[in-house]
Amino acid sequence: MNLSEKMNKYLCDQQVMFVKLHNIHWYIQGKSFFTLHEKTEELYNKTAIIIDEVAERMLSLGYKPIANLKETLSNTSVNELGSEPIDIDKAVSELLTDVKYWINDTKEIVVLAEEKKDTVTADMFNGYLEEYEKLGWMLEAYSK
Repeated sequence: MNLSEKMNKYLCDQQVMFVKLHNIHWYIQGKSFFTLHEKTEELYNKTAIIIDEVAERMLSLGYKPIANLKETLSNTSVNELGSEPIDIDKAVSELLTDVKYWINDTKEIVVLAEEKKDTVTADMFNGYLEEYEKLGWMLEAYSK
């Protein structure tokens, strides 16, 4: 997969994750409701920023970001959740799985960008990588 294709897939995954985070935010139940309700709001707000930054970076490189739901859903690897209550343990487990995916996926984009000598894109995604690694550590600690 080339950099343009990989960034488009990343964009699609982020868009589905944006909805998934809202799902968890709305349907989370349990004793840690307030903590995770607040955290998922923070995460979907960050995801919205990432979506915009990635799409704009793609446009600045002459790439065409996917901007419709049909193509987004056919180009995502993020598993959606049903519209039903979700307990704290299941929510944290889902988030950990997704964060591990984001860490690996983001590293792949950094490598592709570096191969193209695109230091701006590599730096941008290294910033995302730092945030995902920190979030992974925090979720691991929270789940113990």
